[in-house]
Amino acid sequence: MTAWSHETLTLLAHTVHYALVAGGLVGLGWLLLPQLVTPLVTPLTTPPAARDAGPAADAAPGDPFEARVAALRSAAAAGRLATLEASVPLTARPAAPPRPLPRDVALLLPLAVVTSTAAAGVHAAMGPLHFREATLFGLFFAGAALAQLGWTTLALRSVTPALLRAGVAVNLGCVVLWAATRAWGLPLGLMPTPEPVGPWDLAAAAWELGAVAACAALLRARPPTSYAGLRLPAWVDWHRGAATTAVVSVLALLVLSLSGAGG
Repeated sequence: MTAWSHETLTLLAHTVHYALVAGGLVGLGWLLLPQLVTPLVTPLTTPPAARDAGPAADAAPGDPFEARVAALRSAAAAGRLATLEASVPLTARPAAPPRPLPRDVALLLPLAVVTSTAAAGVHAAMGPLHFREATLFGLFFAGAALAQLGWTTLALRSVTPALLRAGVAVNLGCVVLWAATRAWGLPLGLMPTPEPVGPWDLAAAAWELGAVAACAALLRARPPTSYAGLRLPAWVDWHRGAATTAVVSVLALLVLSLSGAGG
């Protein structure tokens, strides 16, 4: 492989890694900024009449059903209930709020997508360093990053039992190989002695184990016939644990990238 090819692959790996970090930060800003701005904007956009109305405005009914109930009480107190009933039909109660998503859809599927993507960011970040050690190592890291990103792309489109089993196999395989290199090295002279454990290693292993656990739990939670139409839900429908994992993962990748820590 030529020096030009090494440089190209190194640049590509860095591009993938920093694109994931930058995309994660943009996503966090898009999600968190409205929540930070809304409390500041709401008091300023309240109409002056509403701010000056005092307790009477606070006691006003908030929807048609409440207004109807208030009117019925007033009519009953004044002895005009029968007249009011004949002239104004009873307003229907507002529809019940939508039911929350099942736990496996709101928690496990987002966890699998987030952790697989974060692990791909680690492999992309460490790819250039391993290309300098050996072309075979660099190709493995590039292939692992592409496999994990490819899995995430497919999971965003639709989820099947076969895809979940592939997620378990890819991520568990990476963890087993990593553990072998840290405990014994590799045969055939590829790695005669074990490599030390670094922060990038621990982060990748944690994310990959998280992806394995989430995919396996999804397989146990859903029967094979229940995957039709199963897709990643919108962020607002995610379980709090999945949303927290996404935020922590983006920040962890950012810290590792800026710290200069080795793999």
